Formats: sequence, structure tokens, C-alpha cells
Amino acid sequence: MEEREKALNFVEVVKIGILYRKHILLITLIGAIFGIVVSFLIKPKYEAYTIFYTPANTSISKSLLAENNLENFMSYGDEDQIDQVLEMLNSDNLKDKVISKFNLSQHYDIDTTAKYPKTKTRNQFDSNTEFKRTDNLAIKISVKDEDPVLSAEMANFISLSLDSIRTNMQQGRAKQAYHIIKEQYQKKQVEVDSILNQLSAIRQTGVYDYEAQSRVLSEAIVNAETSVAAEAARVKVYQNYESKLPDTTMIKAKGRLAAAKATYQSLKPTVINFGKQSGKYLELEAVYEKEKESLANLQIRLESAEVDFKAAISQQFLIQKAGVPEKSSYPNKALVVFLFTICAFITALLAVCYLEIVRPKFQ
Repeated sequence: MEEREKALNFVEVVKIGILYRKHILLITLIGAIFGIVVSFLIKPKYEAYTIFYTPANTSISKSLLAENNLENFMSYGDEDQIDQVLEMLNSDNLKDKVISKFNLSQHYDIDTTAKYPKTKTRNQFDSNTEFKRTDNLAIKISVKDEDPVLSAEMANFISLSLDSIRTNMQQGRAKQAYHIIKEQYQKKQVEVDSILNQLSAIRQTGVYDYEAQSRVLSEAIVNAETSVAAEAARVKVYQNYESKLPDTTMIKAKGRLAAAKATYQSLKPTVINFGKQSGKYLELEAVYEKEKESLANLQIRLESAEVDFKAAISQQFLIQKAGVPEKSSYPNKALVVFLFTICAFITALLAVCYLEIVRPKFQ
């Protein structure tokens, strides 16, 4: 019964539509004409767009200075990094840069003396721009405006501003890292210089090469002691036969003994000083080697941080630069006419159905 009633109602609506077909057709025609008029009254907008891939977030120094690491430098960003870029594109910071650059408040005819002019300008800017991720994980920046040249300029400026924002963010953090490492490097340099000064002071006392000097001094003092003992024994023997020997023999023997003792006495302070200073020298030399290696590592890190801080590279792989559009993309006149026509037809049909079906039931 319900299906039958629905069928009867549909048939009844069709009959009424046929009965008032001229009225419905006239109203539909009026709607179509009105749609045509409206489609020509709406100011056309031109859409310009630029497409690019975002690179992976990699350190410049690690990508360029490290061996066999250019692959990371040339790689595209993943979905997380694309989302980060889209977040930057939707930031108020970037919007305000574009609004200020092109004086969009005046361009959009927004009264700056009224309430919330900045918010209104941003909302109008949002309605005319679109930032989205493509199916191939690229980023597309689209800008619509009544001025086709301005739409292209805005799209390209947004792309460049994004590049600038990403570069400034990375260099900002790299700058902090650079100054921290530089401070540590300078402190370490002072420590190394202090150790070198201490080593220099010890070298001035005669200790400058522990292994070589230790070997030479050991041989020299042993030889001196041996020479003194040998000459003393010789003099003692000569004394036993002094009456039988020429006077010159004893004199020469005593002279050699005196020379041997003088050599020994001259070496003794040097050996004693070497023994006192060599321990400190070895300790400082070991610390110096360790600190010098640490300083070299800090220097490498400082040079890398300086590259990241001062170097600037493009933050996008540009696929298509925005060009001046030749044809308007808004409004779609055919769609506007179709919507007005179908709305007029439905309105006319509902009106006659109300007059012929609904209203009589309430009378």
C-alpha cells in the first residue's frame, strides 16, 4: 500500500508538472536568465599557482662536508616534513608578510579604521589562497585574484617567503649552536695555551725531550762516574810508584782526575733538575696531547656549525613557477547558470505542488 501511495503521489506530481508546464518552464527560463546575468556580474578571478617539493631537513655541513652523503642532501622531505611546511604556509607570520608586501588591505577595499581590519584582511586572503599537498607529495600554492599579474606575483612571493622563513628558522638554531661551540672552543684554546706555557717554562730549565734526554743524560752520568773512578784508581796506583815515575806522569794523572770530577760535577745538577722536572713534564705532555685532540674535534664542530649558520641554500625543489594566467578560473559561468536554472525549476515545481496537493488538504 505504501509503495502504491508513493507511485500515485509521483504520478500526481508528474501530472501537475505537465499541467503547469508552461508556468514551470517560464520560471525556469527566468532563473536561467537571472543566472546568466549574475555570472556576468560576478567579478572574475584569475588563479596562479606554483608547485615544488620540499627537501629533507638535513644539516648543510653534514650533507656537503661529510663523505658520500650527498644523497641525503638531494632527498625529498617525507609526509611529516610536508605537514610542517603546510603549517608554516598557514602561519600568521607569512600572511602578514604577504599582506604588507602587496598592501592587501587597500587592494581588498577593507576599511582600516573599522573593527578588526587585520582579521578581515587575513580572512579575505585565506579565501583567495589554497595550500595543499598533491598526490605525488609535492606542495601546491594557489592564489586567486581579480588581477592576474598580482595573483602570479603573490604565489611566487609566498614561495620565496616560505623559503626565507625555513632558512631563518634553521639558521637561528644553527647560530645558537655556533656560539655555544665557539665559547667551548675558546675555553679549550685557553686551557691548551696554558699547558703550552707551562711546558715552555719547563723547557727553559733544560727539559724538552724526555726520552732522548733521559737516554743521553743516563749515559753521560754513568760515563762520568766511571771516568772518575778509573782516574782515581790510576792516581792511587801512581802514588804507590811515585818515586819511580816521572813527575809529569803524576801531574797528568791528577789533571785527568780533576777533569773527570769537574765533568761529573757539571752533569750532576742537570741530572738532578731533569729528575725533578721530568715528572711534571710527562704529566703536562700527556694532558696536552689529550686537550689538543679535544681542541681539534671542537674546531671541526665549530667549522660545521659555522657552515650551517652562515650558509644559505634553497629550501625547495621548484617544479613550476607561477605564471600570469590568461583565463579566469572563477566564477564557473556554466555552473552558475545551471544552479540558478535547477533551483528555479525545483522552486516552481514545489510551488505548484503546494498549490494543487498540499493546500487543498488543509482547506
